[in-house]
Amino acid sequence: MYWSDWGASKIEKANMDGTARTIIVSSGLAWVNSLALDFKNDLLYWCDARLDKIERVDLQGNNRVVILDLSSGGRYHPFGLALYEDVLFWTDWITKSVHKYNITSTISEVLVDGMGRPMEIHIYDHKTLATGMSSSHT
Repeated sequence: MYWSDWGASKIEKANMDGTARTIIVSSGLAWVNSLALDFKNDLLYWCDARLDKIERVDLQGNNRVVILDLSSGGRYHPFGLALYEDVLFWTDWITKSVHKYNITSTISEVLVDGMGRPMEIHIYDHKTLATGMSSSHT
């Protein structure tokens, strides 16, 4: 399991029984609202609502990369985050919308707008679930 801790500004992981607790990221964080796991590529993505960034690291906490720095001009405020294949989806409080960002092509678009204050977002693929494999989700 993976979680964020606002009070200590860190991201941690542990086994499902709580053993082997490990800090993955402990610096450069503020309000990590949402996590998304990419099991295929062993990556962890997160959305920081205070810094208005979407970042990632490998599951050992190395190779940190800023995927989207949305802090310029106060035009975005990402809150919820989900990953499906090579596409990130996030909810945004300023644009009041759901955004889609293709990590491979770097193409970004608004999928749904005119919302109030969208919170979390989750992806469920009935085809993947039907085969017994789980998709990456938060």
